Amino acid sequence: MKKTLSLALRNVLRNKRRTAITFMAIISGVVSLIIFGGFIEYTFWGLRELTIKTQLGHIQIYKKGYWEKGIAEPNKYLIKDPEAIEKTFSSISDITTVTRRLTFSGLISTPEKTLPCKGIGVVVEKEKQMSDFETIVAGKRLEAGEPYGGIVGSELMKALGAKVGDYLTILTTTPDGVINAVDFKVVGIAQTGSQDYDSVFIKLPIEIVQDLLNTTAAEKIIIFLKETKDVEKIASTLREVIDKNKMDLELKKWSELADFYWKVVGVYHNIFDVVKVIISVIVLFSIANTITMSVYERIREIGTMRAIGTTRARIITLFITEGALVGILGGLLGIFFGILIANIINMSGGIYISPPPGMSKGYVSLILIVPKVIFYAFSSIVVVAISSSIYPAYKASRLKIVEALQHI
Repeated sequence: MKKTLSLALRNVLRNKRRTAITFMAIISGVVSLIIFGGFIEYTFWGLRELTIKTQLGHIQIYKKGYWEKGIAEPNKYLIKDPEAIEKTFSSISDITTVTRRLTFSGLISTPEKTLPCKGIGVVVEKEKQMSDFETIVAGKRLEAGEPYGGIVGSELMKALGAKVGDYLTILTTTPDGVINAVDFKVVGIAQTGSQDYDSVFIKLPIEIVQDLLNTTAAEKIIIFLKETKDVEKIASTLREVIDKNKMDLELKKWSELADFYWKVVGVYHNIFDVVKVIISVIVLFSIANTITMSVYERIREIGTMRAIGTTRARIITLFITEGALVGILGGLLGIFFGILIANIINMSGGIYISPPPGMSKGYVSLILIVPKVIFYAFSSIVVVAISSSIYPAYKASRLKIVEALQHI
């Protein structure tokens, strides 16, 4: 085997120009997979964190039965003592923030216009961590000293024709069926990135929303963790605490609530699959061409090897080994250049991406250097290289000795 490997390596390096061209095709393929795969991974990470930080949190806690019946009648499935539950869960390690929210649907009005809205009552003191991906385009964030201040989505503000400092009126129905209203001052205009969300959302101190709905309860408790990767572990711990204390609660992980995120992941995976097939076909034909030309140029050499007793299996092994070496060496070079180019792109500030459909703002994408993408790029190229050398190796092994020796 050692002799076969040594001979295969010398044969690969024999025609340096053709080998270099093949390496360029392989390197281009690996670099493309690493860059595009890293771009997709960054997109997934950004969308995931955007969804978690602006809307869902890592884990949401509800009163038991909420997801079965509470969607239609949320006011009947409110958490009555949210402060006590927050205190219980805050002691669990790896949890950074435990806060409550109370949402409502209603109408928001200026003197001239009325539009539907989706209101969110938040604990202002705990809101900073939950606004990392929320851009204030005018005004400022909520502050504890302004109990009747509120933030409105940028698209909703445009539709209302209002501005920072204006007083707006919210109208909704309490759990008892009573129509209630409250005025608040717009202290900030926010942009989350989701155009649909920015068209309806209002963020207010939870005390205002509780007064509006005439309740002291909360709809859900949102939990934030140090790392998103710990969601499964912490969810299991929370279930144990809920069962142990016989709490009338249920929980949902962010991944169970993020329908839009998973649709985007599915689309991007399909695009990446197409790119992988195209690159693999290009590399396959490049390596097959190299091995085929090598067979054609070495017909007499192959005839000589067969004449001195080299078996057909050994000939096949030799040419497949050459293909594997081309794939391995080209793949390693591709990894080197892929990581180099990814770092250059990241250090130069990334790639600006225009707002996708349904989004209100663009973003700067970096290239994540992800081990699984690198491994896939390398392993797939090696597999393609070996596969593309099988047929030329078979043809070489089937050459007739006499005809091969007479070949000019």
